[in-house]
Amino acid sequence: MSHHGDHVQCDHSKGRVHAAASQTVMENSLMMKEEWRLEDWEEIYEKVEHTSSKGHPSEQLVTYVKELLPSEPARVLVPLCGKSPDLRWLYERGNTVVGVEGIEKPVREFFEKYPDLQHSVEDLPFGKVYKSQDERLQVFVCDVTQIPEGALGKFDAAFDWGSYTAIRPADRPRYAEVMLAAMGENFRYFLEVCHDGPPGAKGLPHSIPFRTIKLEFGVSLKLRVLATKDISEEWGVDSFFNSFILMSDKEL
Repeated sequence: MSHHGDHVQCDHSKGRVHAAASQTVMENSLMMKEEWRLEDWEEIYEKVEHTSSKGHPSEQLVTYVKELLPSEPARVLVPLCGKSPDLRWLYERGNTVVGVEGIEKPVREFFEKYPDLQHSVEDLPFGKVYKSQDERLQVFVCDVTQIPEGALGKFDAAFDWGSYTAIRPADRPRYAEVMLAAMGENFRYFLEVCHDGPPGAKGLPHSIPFRTIKLEFGVSLKLRVLATKDISEEWGVDSFFNSFILMSDKEL
């Protein structure tokens, strides 16, 4: 399984990886691997210096929060969240927020930044879960492809920022299966995806055709493209685009 999250977080519209990681780390040959496994992400997180900065929520989450969450409070899933500020931002709006992350280090660091959450840690058969005292903010530490059906509960929405694009291609169908199994009726799923990249390009983020998205998430889902950016210049290639998509089981 591959995984993704802040502060090894991609803003694909700005080219390459940007965050608290040093340029030296992110230009490491590891970044050009076609398929990332958990041990690869562990290596990156070990090299990234821990910071006490709480950071800011994703620009697109703030911009499109009303499309994602027409009514709040809601139950929101944030897959492969790392220690993203999105978790706290959504929580402070009154939502119940559940993250999933493959590496424990960023999750531990996230909860250490917010002692007011008074968190606890519970072992599970498939990993562990960090919980705020009120249990409205939880992060499961596990391999997302190994999550048993029903373990996460049901959600009104999901914010998938740089996760689907980082998952190992062979694991993407199972990843989509796990995500959809956790969605409740009339859900909204925000998907950030890169597409129409140069043929044969290696490394992250993966370029994923819209046809593949439909096949892996299900052809019956309704899709609405919220915005598309041409990021070819930033990446130094002839063709590369970054789109923000809203998916649902109902008309949007």
